[in-house]
Amino acid sequence: MSGRSESVSEIAEAIERYVSEHPEAADSAEGIGAWWLSPPGTNALPDILDALARREARGVVVRTERVGVGTIYCSALRGTSSRRQ
Repeated sequence: MSGRSESVSEIAEAIERYVSEHPEAADSAEGIGAWWLSPPGTNALPDILDALARREARGVVVRTERVGVGTIYCSALRGTSSRRQ
């Protein structure tokens, strides 16, 4: 496995842990890099986006486009319940 692939896998696992522990959390990819991952700000945005795409494909997170805000990611469980309202 390449270094980048390994990094993306580690980020994806960290994101999955974070939404499991904080099911109400929602943020942009930039915010996820700054607040959800340790140490903050050390992961490249393309790696974070790839990790989010992997977790979205697995049904762990959902992506929502919000006017004036941009793309927000949250737990798939939270995203499902907010769409029903």
